[in-house]
Amino acid sequence: MNFFDGTENDHKMLIGWTTTKDYEEAEKLARECVRQGLADTAQVEGPLRSFHMNNEKLVSIEEYRLILHFFSSCAEQIGLWIKKNHSQEMPQWLTVAVQQFPDENPCHGQESRRTATNEVVELSRRGAELLKQRNYDEAEKVFFEALKKEPGNSFILVGLGDLFRETKQFTRALHYYQKNLEIDSGNTFALRGIGDTYRGLNKPEKSILYWQRYLEQKSGDVHVMTRLADSYVKKGNFSTAEDLYLQALALDQNDKYVLRGIGNLYYKKRDFQQALTYFKKFLELDDRYVAVLTMTGNIYRRRREFDQAVLHYEKCLRLEPKNTFALYGMGDALRGMKNYRGAIECWEKILEKEPANQNLLSRVGDALVLLERHDEAISCYKRSLEIRDETFALLGLARIYCLRNNFMEAEGYCRKILERQPENVRARDELEKISRLRS
Repeated sequence: MNFFDGTENDHKMLIGWTTTKDYEEAEKLARECVRQGLADTAQVEGPLRSFHMNNEKLVSIEEYRLILHFFSSCAEQIGLWIKKNHSQEMPQWLTVAVQQFPDENPCHGQESRRTATNEVVELSRRGAELLKQRNYDEAEKVFFEALKKEPGNSFILVGLGDLFRETKQFTRALHYYQKNLEIDSGNTFALRGIGDTYRGLNKPEKSILYWQRYLEQKSGDVHVMTRLADSYVKKGNFSTAEDLYLQALALDQNDKYVLRGIGNLYYKKRDFQQALTYFKKFLELDDRYVAVLTMTGNIYRRRREFDQAVLHYEKCLRLEPKNTFALYGMGDALRGMKNYRGAIECWEKILEKEPANQNLLSRVGDALVLLERHDEAISCYKRSLEIRDETFALLGLARIYCLRNNFMEAEGYCRKILERQPENVRARDELEKISRLRS
């Protein structure tokens, strides 16, 4: 048992905490300690999961944490009271200093002490409301004003962490979350905030550590389970991610973030049937999410269900008319439907932004050939070759010149391919065709 020694200034604000085996005992201690004027405020947290070694075996127990705010002049008295009223013979009792207040006797609950505490509470609430409204400059001023009055207030520290995380000042966010954990190593708001901050820094391996600690205390938080699973996907650990997504779905089968995450997992694994199952459920809940609409369109396109593919790409392009992935997929689906003009129109929109995209230049050239617009096709292929030699552009030119009976030119393009790729089957076939036609 760790008592405060009472030698500090009598009017310094302290925070003390202990743990109990059940909620009822923690609540009873909280109520009585405040009612008797020993503590100014009391909070109960939990359930928490604690681990310790006993006879070389790891033991895990569920506990509740009682947190008390009081003045140093009451430190010895409140420590003795906890020892007397706690169910354990030697309960844990830890204290840390928080704030210096004017000269008065806090055990008698003077008005100025309560006024100061109420000011901090009001400032905290105001800061939280401003943060919710995304009025970040004003929220920062209010939180710092509150922090001056009570430097160890967990709510204020988390509020500042959240503010700096939302404004992408990740280093500053980590500073305030970590300060919170120095006071309370199991603070769930700080653990979650640090995980989210490392997510913003694209450091999934660090996010994982803090979200795991968070879930040890709040195992049923579907949102954090999903973020943890997303991080495992980024790390390539698909089996662990899949287990987490399925656990989350067991808790809430209609959570769209879980549905999106597990759909994306199966998409990456190329299990397109499973991916489609979850994407369809997601789109029933939210049909305005561009990435899911595009991936769903891609699955239908691979299955040659072009009508369904086009339907999803169209929804995507209504939301983001210049989305490159949707434009590419739409063009490919229209080509599959033999709508070559539509395909060219989609791909040319991409080429406006990516004029050096050789793959698209060749695809547009091929579609122009099918429309018998050979001069335009030649122009596309040659634009591609100005960037560097590209097999499909060379092959396309060979075919056009063969159609024009310019066999020498056609043969030259085929031989250019075979110089770099002697086993290229399509170039060899085209060369044999040219030889037959010449003879």
